Amino acid sequence: MSGGLSPRRPILTLNIETPPSLSSAKLLENASVSPESSSAGPGFHPTPSPGTSGLGRQPSFARRERGDWAFRPPPEQLYENLDDFFPKHDLDKPVIDPNASAGSMNSPTTAASPARSRMQHKKSIRIVAQDRKKLLDKVEAAEQRKTGATDLSRRRSTKLWGGKVIEVTPGTEAASNPNVADSPTSTTSNDGQKPVFKWVKGDLIGKGTYGRVYLALNATTGEMIAVKQVELPRTASDREDNRQKGVVAALKSEIETLKDLDHPNIVSYLGFEETRSNLSIFLEYVPGGSVGSCLRKHGKLDESTIKSFLQQILNGLNYLHGRGILHRDLKADNLLVDFNGIVKISDFGTVRKSEDIYGNVASMSMQGSIFWMAPEVLSRAGYSAKVDIWSLGCVVLEMFAGRRPWSDEEAVQAMFKIGAERRAPPIPPDVRLSKAAAHFLKICFAVDPNERPTASRLLAHVFPHAENGWQFSMSSLYRQLHR
Repeated sequence: MSGGLSPRRPILTLNIETPPSLSSAKLLENASVSPESSSAGPGFHPTPSPGTSGLGRQPSFARRERGDWAFRPPPEQLYENLDDFFPKHDLDKPVIDPNASAGSMNSPTTAASPARSRMQHKKSIRIVAQDRKKLLDKVEAAEQRKTGATDLSRRRSTKLWGGKVIEVTPGTEAASNPNVADSPTSTTSNDGQKPVFKWVKGDLIGKGTYGRVYLALNATTGEMIAVKQVELPRTASDREDNRQKGVVAALKSEIETLKDLDHPNIVSYLGFEETRSNLSIFLEYVPGGSVGSCLRKHGKLDESTIKSFLQQILNGLNYLHGRGILHRDLKADNLLVDFNGIVKISDFGTVRKSEDIYGNVASMSMQGSIFWMAPEVLSRAGYSAKVDIWSLGCVVLEMFAGRRPWSDEEAVQAMFKIGAERRAPPIPPDVRLSKAAAHFLKICFAVDPNERPTASRLLAHVFPHAENGWQFSMSSLYRQLHR
């Protein structure tokens, strides 16, 4: 793959409806420029830390830049190196009641048992994780015997909706937490008790549109998950501020909108926990990295890989649009790819529900990242889910070029050319497109959104389909990821 990238330029991200930090009393009312961090550089590699794991990593294995995702090891490596990824916790302290484990979540603890006896029968976080690892190994071995291959793409995480979610913080057993609020869709079990899920926060693995994303362990089931945390207003004045209240309401609305989504190409929402200081949104853990991080590290993708990724993105996008959901910030940094080439749409901080998904809605606010933004978003006359189709074209161009669209333009220049001149991003001179690819981009970049095809129609296009017999394991990216 080509490694030549253009100089990194600031990325302008427009977030009008909600601010990236809820602790600030001031909402973003204008576009803000968020320069990409240069501390790690395009060729960032984690440096080994002293220890026995042998995994190369830093105190936090996330790159400190907005919207970027760190390399995320497969769960097997996480289980084998728990101390590295959960360094603040005593992993050997008995804190988990086995009666509340997966499969017996509705079984109440015997109230008459003495406290000492209960402690003796509790499991440590390490034991729960080891049990989960053994279960995964058995399932994988069974799949290997049955089919000759292992397909982990649809291994679902436990949903936390309807239960009480409690964080196990360092130095505590988290037997109870008066700050915890139940899920808005809470339901009781048949015996009248809600299932209790305990969880442990690990390293920072990324930053979404709003908030930070951490590695986490469902300490009740042993599953690796991700948790997106957003800081809530702390001062009395902030809590009474109507705008701040609106932000929190919008985040909860996002959760309500996305909690029932179930698609192999969309990161699953598992549940949430609200305390006085944070709103924690629990997500499916996807090993690997973002498509954007792959491009920065390994350069442009070959056309077969682009076709495979594009088909998956379109499947996810068609699913969203079919349920009346606009993403509004589609770009390579918001697409996660695992070691088997499975792509999932992530970062739903700018989603919007619409009853007429492809009909123009005048009340739509300016949202998204400027270099991937459609002209109608800047016109302030309203728009539809066709803006996602334009952004999808930008993602395709991004994968062909190995760098963002409008890579030779500063944000303000690109904004003028998109909004005022209503131009599509130029094809870089080092990019060679097949006829099918060129036509696909042409229809995605139709200036009139009514002429842009829907996600469903694009799935019928000849381009987003890999050749018969092609597999991700044949690609150079696969070899790079498995080094």
